[in-house]
Order: sequence, then C-alpha cells, then structure tokens
Amino acid sequence: MTANYKLDASFEVRKFLWDELVSNNIFDPADYYSDNIGGMVNPVIPVQQQPELNQFLSGKKHIVYDKIGTSVEENWMISCDQLLFTIYAVDILDLTEIRNFMIDLFRRMDDSARDVNALESLSDKFKFHSLYVVDVSPVAPSEELQGLLTADITIEAKYSRILDNNGRYL
Repeated sequence: MTANYKLDASFEVRKFLWDELVSNNIFDPADYYSDNIGGMVNPVIPVQQQPELNQFLSGKKHIVYDKIGTSVEENWMISCDQLLFTIYAVDILDLTEIRNFMIDLFRRMDDSARDVNALESLSDKFKFHSLYVVDVSPVAPSEELQGLLTADITIEAKYSRILDNNGRYL
C-alpha cells in the first residue's frame, strides 16, 4: 500500500479546532460564505499569500496556522510537532475570546488528545497522544494586515501515524 504523504497532523488539529469554534458559537460559518467560490471559506487557514487573505477574509476574524517544528521522540513511532496559530481580529474581545478558548481547549494534554481522537472526521492514519499549549504571545497590532490585532498560540502535538510492518507510513 502506498502512503499518502499529503496527510499532516496539523490538518487534523485544524478540523478539530474549527468544529469546536463553530459548536461553541465563536465563529459563524455563514459569515464566511463567498459568492466568488459558491461556498464557505474556512477561516482557519494554512499560511497563504496576503492577496488571498484580503479577498476572502478582509476585516473578518480568522486564524492562520503553520507547523513550525517536527521532532521524533526516542520512541521513533511518536512524532512531535509544534503548531503555530496566529489569530487576527479587529475587536480585542473577539481576539481574547478565541485565544482563551484555544488555551482551554488545548491545555489538557492527553485529555485534549482524546477529544481530537474522538472527532468523527479524523483520518484513520493518526492517533494523538497529547496536545498542550507551549506559548501564548501578547496581543499586538498586526504588521501584515493593517487594522487588525494579532496574537500567537503555539500548541505541541504528540501523535503516532499508522505504520506498515516496516515502520513506514500508511
């Protein structure tokens, strides 16, 4: 069986975060409907060029994420990624709400991982062992997007990817 190298643990954490933000009424998917594409633009997006952000998310709260580090534990079957989430919002109360929610969601280590693993849409190729907050930056004016405030949250995710008999990704 050939491995799908397009899969990434950060995509799974993103799915979980988006579902939680919507179910807790922090984001309303209707606010992100785009006539240009005939559907919703998920405002938890991987790093993009600025024009794409401006076209669909201009002035709206959103989160940009990226994987900033990967390491292998002594037990090489466990991967450890740091995921950087940058929150953008015009209103400091929106930014504070998202930041506090994410801290609460991901501070519980193996309990946070249990919640991610319970996500029905989770790929069957990953099993999360722990997720926790590593760092939270203070709120500051955005240097990239004028008029927005920003704050960073770094999450560490320890997980396993399902392997074949030779220890290679499935």
